[in-house]
Amino acid sequence: MKTSLITFAALLLVGCTKGGSGSDSGADSGGSEVIPDAPWPEWILQPWVWEDESTQESATGLVDGYIANDIPVGAIIIDSPWATGYSTYEWDTDLYPDPQGMIDEFHSKGVKVFIWTVPGINTDVPELYEYAASKGYFMQSNADSGPTLVDWWKGEGSLIDYFNPEAVEWWHGLVDQTLALGIDGWKCDGLDFSAISAKYSPFLGRDVTRPEYSERYYRDFHDYTREVLGNDRVSTFRPVDNYGTDIGGEGVEFGPKDITWAGWVGDQDGTFGGIEAALNNMFWSDHGGYTMFGSDIGGYRNDGSELGRSKEVMIRWSQLGALSAIMENGGSGEHRPWIFDEETNDIYRRFTKLHVDLIPYLMEEGALAFHEGRGLMDFTEIPDTADKTYSYFLGRDIFVVPVLDETGGVLVNVPEGSWVFAFDPDEVFEGPSSVHMSVPISSYPLFIREGSEVSETVLDSLSGA
Repeated sequence: MKTSLITFAALLLVGCTKGGSGSDSGADSGGSEVIPDAPWPEWILQPWVWEDESTQESATGLVDGYIANDIPVGAIIIDSPWATGYSTYEWDTDLYPDPQGMIDEFHSKGVKVFIWTVPGINTDVPELYEYAASKGYFMQSNADSGPTLVDWWKGEGSLIDYFNPEAVEWWHGLVDQTLALGIDGWKCDGLDFSAISAKYSPFLGRDVTRPEYSERYYRDFHDYTREVLGNDRVSTFRPVDNYGTDIGGEGVEFGPKDITWAGWVGDQDGTFGGIEAALNNMFWSDHGGYTMFGSDIGGYRNDGSELGRSKEVMIRWSQLGALSAIMENGGSGEHRPWIFDEETNDIYRRFTKLHVDLIPYLMEEGALAFHEGRGLMDFTEIPDTADKTYSYFLGRDIFVVPVLDETGGVLVNVPEGSWVFAFDPDEVFEGPSSVHMSVPISSYPLFIREGSEVSETVLDSLSGA
């Protein structure tokens, strides 16, 4: 039985809702409340970098380029393709001649390593595929269909039956080859949505829902990796990815909420429209109860230009990324800020260092948000508001209004209280009120609660102190 991803957008809408609820996190963080510990390690808040397709040489060069430009980097994703096939978990030594040496080198520089993966095996690795098929280890369309073949962006294959303990144990034997290198986590990509059609578990003898399948897939990589390598390992999953449909709910939620500690909101275009699409997914992730997430700075997809995105998009997305729970930069085309020009590089460096300086605040506020079941990026508007500004609290004492076009103009709906404009501390806005602002490319609509502990951190970071 064969299914195509072409029909996915229509199928995706089944079970989605327009509901959801945010949490009012606008209260002053002052006081003596006890903040719970975060369940995630601090390293996930360091900036990540990656390329769409890389080699050992280009990956090490990428990290070294950030270091040479005095830009903090704390993690790299080795994205597809890195293996001999999907999914052998054996390194392609033409691309990566010494994977252990590469990982050890990254670790020596304080850089963690994610490895890309999906929950399926392609037919072009026949020995693995045929063995799994003969054992009944693949999901099917129905009891009589045999393994469902899925056309996806990396070929044709079938999903592992995550409900079959024997299949999972065999799958772990493959995964162990990569875990043995001491990686820090996985980038679990989105092949799980194919469970919409590959919905029958031969082991269970019944259909399962796509959310049921996603739960098994993501939780297994989370749990098994930590079981083998320790509780400082974290994998990155999508929280909400609604493919531009402006909806939330179970039908577009993927990673389990209690372990999605380092989410990214799927693939967007390298345009201002892509920024808004990413914010829409972050909005719904917050209103769905996810806490820690970000987006691909610059967008995953190219805009058709030589670099794949304009300088203005790259800078505005970098600023948004720095003021997100997770700051990560990568995708197709060019994402290295120094390739654009010196101004882009300087602005990127300044905002990346701001993000790093905010890590203690983000850890504490993120732990509180997680405990309360809301986003660290806590969006202020109700879910069905027309013409969203996508304004959000980052924790309780930082307020951000994203820039959505090349003009730099925004409407600031100032929250209750006194808010200092971070790029001109003499400007203090009293809320609730509304004001139109236009910010130059080197600035951003970033406001800090007057008198809050984090205000000194922000102002010192932006002044270079």
